[in-house]
Amino acid sequence: MPYHANYATLELPAQLKNKTMHMFTLSDDGPSEFSVAMSQADAQGNDSLINFAQRLAAELEQALPAFRLISTIERTLDDTPAIELSYCWHSDGNTMHQRQAITMLPRTEAGDVQALLIAATCLKPFTDEWNAAFDGMLGSIKLRHKMAPVIGEAASTVPARASTVFALSERRRTLHAFADHDEACRKTDAHEVEHEAWAFFDAAGTPLHPNFVASDNGTSRRKAGSYVLEKRPERAAPTLRAQLYQASMFVAGSAAVRLSSIADVQAMLDQSAEG
Repeated sequence: MPYHANYATLELPAQLKNKTMHMFTLSDDGPSEFSVAMSQADAQGNDSLINFAQRLAAELEQALPAFRLISTIERTLDDTPAIELSYCWHSDGNTMHQRQAITMLPRTEAGDVQALLIAATCLKPFTDEWNAAFDGMLGSIKLRHKMAPVIGEAASTVPARASTVFALSERRRTLHAFADHDEACRKTDAHEVEHEAWAFFDAAGTPLHPNFVASDNGTSRRKAGSYVLEKRPERAAPTLRAQLYQASMFVAGSAAVRLSSIADVQAMLDQSAEG
């Protein structure tokens, strides 16, 4: 069968099994504070996603000392159903922490079933920085079997929807993209917003300002999600295009967001400015 790598394509003999693993680390030698591995694993004939994830968790519990499953959540990868396992275990006196996303791949021509596994590992509990880094990677995933080009149709250079809302954290140097206003308000902590830790923008890069519409028992502490975003032309504020340099990490907060990098956002804003 044909095998595609970054720099080459080759034909694999049918009797060879593909055990490819892609590993990304922060350093060349020694343990890495944060690393990501991507691999494929054989599934059983009629495996469902949930069955595969449950069996994987059971195998990890048998193989890893002091294994503890922290959470199992449903999510998507490129609009495809996925499950994420979060767990920890002991290794050489350390407690290792891992988040692993799993999705099923289409059957091969021979009828084989495989799962795609993407795992992030930390030597310590995940920080906001490494959670955001891994979320950004998962949000940028484009599954190869879904990328077949449509003949005569050019790829869009501006994949964002008009409803897209951006949230910029100068402190974290992170830019989040959400499908719409509602998602941005639900997924961005209201207390941080109240303390001006986030700057919001619409799809054209125009500033949006939070308006807190409800309080918690009359106190100054608002309930999460109790604000809305609105334009206020009377308040002078820099555009996203002017502040984009502050972002070094991109996170797609929703599978509906078709942007995958800061470069995509830059191209979208440049085209909007030219228009």
